[in-house]
This record gives sequence, structure tokens and C-alpha cells, in this order.
Amino acid sequence: MSVPFWHQVEFEMHAMAASTFLEELPNEKSEARLSARVPARVKEMIKMAAELSGATETQFMAQAAYHAAQQVIEQERIVRLSDADTVAFMDMLDAPPAPNQVLRAAAKTYKNSGLNAED
Repeated sequence: MSVPFWHQVEFEMHAMAASTFLEELPNEKSEARLSARVPARVKEMIKMAAELSGATETQFMAQAAYHAAQQVIEQERIVRLSDADTVAFMDMLDAPPAPNQVLRAAAKTYKNSGLNAED
């Protein structure tokens, strides 16, 4: 029985991803400990994935958690705007509106707070 071409391609893509998977974790001394209780089926899946990627279960879980954390942080730091919103934002940077009463009051409060770097 031959394996369909798309399965071969999918496997090669996953194999390539697995080979670079362990390279992302910083090469630092492991000092902190994490632990988690998971259902047996989750542990078996992690074990299988770790074996397929050539890692220990601990290495695999640490890398997976690190990668997920990077994605969450990146999603929170990046502001994505539509084309129209980008144009509106750039226009406001190029020609900002005049300060209103609320902005002037906030600037005065900040200046008097001692937090500004001009002191």
C-alpha cells in the first residue's frame, strides 16, 4: 500500500517543523520548575510528539509552552489595522488635532506630578 503524496508532503513538513522545534528555546540553565496534571490521553500524545521530534517529554512541553507564550505576547503587542484605519492613523500623525480642554488638563496634572523627565 503506497502512501498518498499529500501525506508524504505533510509528514515532511511536520518533520521539518519538528527539527527546528527544539532550536527556539533559549539555551539557558534550567532553574525553574513547572508541573501540570493532565489526562492520560494528553500525556500519551505529548509523549508521542516528543518522540517524533527527538526530544524528551520535558523538553517538548517546555518548548511548546514557550512557543505558545511567544505567540500570545506577540498577538497582544501587535496592532493590526485595516487599510482605511492605517490611512486615518497616519493622517492624524501628520496633522494632529489641536489639544482640547481635557488634554490640556491632563498635561498640566502630569507636569505638576513630578513624573516628567524635564525636572
